[in-house]
Amino acid sequence: MKNIITKLLNFFNEIAPVQGQYSWFDKLRISLGAGLTIFVVMFFAYLWGDLSQDESMVVAVFGVSALCIFLFPDSKFFAPLILIEANLLASCVAFICVYIFSTVDLGIPFAIIGTIMGMYFLGCMHPPAIFLSIFIVMAGTSSYDFAIYPVLADSCVLALASLVNKTVIKHWGSRNISN
Repeated sequence: MKNIITKLLNFFNEIAPVQGQYSWFDKLRISLGAGLTIFVVMFFAYLWGDLSQDESMVVAVFGVSALCIFLFPDSKFFAPLILIEANLLASCVAFICVYIFSTVDLGIPFAIIGTIMGMYFLGCMHPPAIFLSIFIVMAGTSSYDFAIYPVLADSCVLALASLVNKTVIKHWGSRNISN
């Protein structure tokens, strides 16, 4: 039995990718940056929105984007303009799918295909935008006002967070205090 467990553990150690080691500065920058970004998004939701189920689902997508912005600051997938373009594209594709398809079962695959093709065509690949189009189709949101708020407003918050993150890294850099 011990031999089987050892082989199983060795197998999982071989297939699991090694996670990067982050300094305490980076751990704080990532954690606080993503948390504060979502705090600002939620603050806007309380000010201007009604924090409906649709808006709450969008916050989940933007939470993933916020984490990725701080985890991968040099990635082109999370550049400020890319965030805005891809999220607006995803929401518009999703609105069209909600309008055309009467069932979510058809709307979701076409929203995914349309969003990916659109991002390739426009050169604004941002993987979490695919989830945004899925959530909009699932919610059945067909109002183009939704593209302005919360999608555009929250995407601008994400873009600003990306710029601030890049400035912090440029100014203070990554400090290897402890891993």
